Amino acid sequence: MANGGKKGADKRQGDLFAYADMYPVRQPTTAMRPLDLSLRIKTAMGRALKECPLNATQVAAAITEMTGRELTADALYTYTAPTKPEHEIGITRFVAFVRATGATWLWDVLVEDDGLIVLEGEEAHLAQRGLLEQQVRQLQDEIKGLDRKLREEPVKVATHRRRRV
Repeated sequence: MANGGKKGADKRQGDLFAYADMYPVRQPTTAMRPLDLSLRIKTAMGRALKECPLNATQVAAAITEMTGRELTADALYTYTAPTKPEHEIGITRFVAFVRATGATWLWDVLVEDDGLIVLEGEEAHLAQRGLLEQQVRQLQDEIKGLDRKLREEPVKVATHRRRRV
C-alpha cells in the first residue's frame, strides 16, 4: 500500500519504505582485495561503454577534450579490460569517462564497499525527508515519555498568582 495501510493517511503521499530496494542499506566491507575492486571497476566501465550511445572512439575523443590529454579508443579498451589489471584509469580520466558515457551509476560502484550509496539530484531530498521523519518520530517518543512521567508524577502548580514587577 502506498500509504502503509494507516487510517487517514494521505493517499497522495508516497511510501518512503517502498524505495528500500532502490536504496539498499550497506555495511562497509572489511576485507577487500585491490584486484577485486579493479576488476569490478573495469567490468562496470566495460558495461557503461557498451550501453553508451557513443562508440569508443567518440568517448575517447570526449575524454581527450575534457582532460586536455590524448586518449585513444585502444587505450580506453585497455582501461576496461579485466585481463589487464596493471592498466588502471586515473581519477581525472574516470570522471571524464563517467561524464562522456553518462553512466553516473559508476560512482556507486566506487563507494559501495564503504557502505555508502550515491544519490542523484532529487533523490537526496527523499533521503532528507526520511531523516526528518525519523527525527520527528524520535521527538514524538520523547514527548510521550514526558507525558507518561507527568501523569505518574504530576507537577504541582502554585495556587497564588505571581506579581508583575
